[in-house]
Amino acid sequence: MLSTWRREDNYEEYLRLLQNEDYLDVTYDEKSGGVSAVHRLHKFAKMLGPYGVRHGEYERIALDVLRMNGYLAILEAENNIPGIKTFDGYLDDAPMEIKAVEGIGTWAICTKMLIADKQHAQCLVLYFPEERIYSPYRVKEGLRLFNSNPDINSKESRLLKLIVIVGDRIVSIWNKKTTPIKEWSI
Repeated sequence: MLSTWRREDNYEEYLRLLQNEDYLDVTYDEKSGGVSAVHRLHKFAKMLGPYGVRHGEYERIALDVLRMNGYLAILEAENNIPGIKTFDGYLDDAPMEIKAVEGIGTWAICTKMLIADKQHAQCLVLYFPEERIYSPYRVKEGLRLFNSNPDINSKESRLLKLIVIVGDRIVSIWNKKTTPIKEWSI
C-alpha cells in the first residue's frame, strides 16, 4: 500500500498529465494510487509475437499491471535518431524499459538486460506473456549471466531494479545490492 504522501504525489502527477495534451490514456487507479500515461509520440511495435499478440500490447499490459500495483508509470516519446533507441519511459521517475520474454533460450533474459542497459534504463520490466515460459530459476540464471557477461562491467551497469510480470501480476522485484556489487536480491 502506498503511503499517503506518495498517493498524493501520484494524484498530483495524474492531474498534471491530464492537462498536458501530449499524453494519452492518462489513468489513476483509486485502489492502489498508481498512475499510467502514454506520450502521443510513443511508438508501439506492431510486430506480431509468437503468442498472437502485437509487441506493443505487451507494453500496454505491463503499464496496466504497474499502475494497479501503485506505480507511477509513463511511456515517453520515442526518439527519432536512426539506430539509437532510448528507454521506454519512467517508473517512479527512474528510466524504465519494458521487454517481453517470448523465448526459452538460456540467454533470453540476459539479452533483454543487456539491451535495456545499453538503452540507459535503470529499471527493467520483464513481461512474460505465458506463464509456462516463466520460472524463478530462469530469472535468477539471467541475472547471473548478466553479471558475468564480459560485454558489461556490472559496476557501471545502470540497471538497479528488475520487475518481473507474468500475465497480469507482478511475481518478483529484484533490486541490485550495493555490496557486493554483483549480487541481486528479491
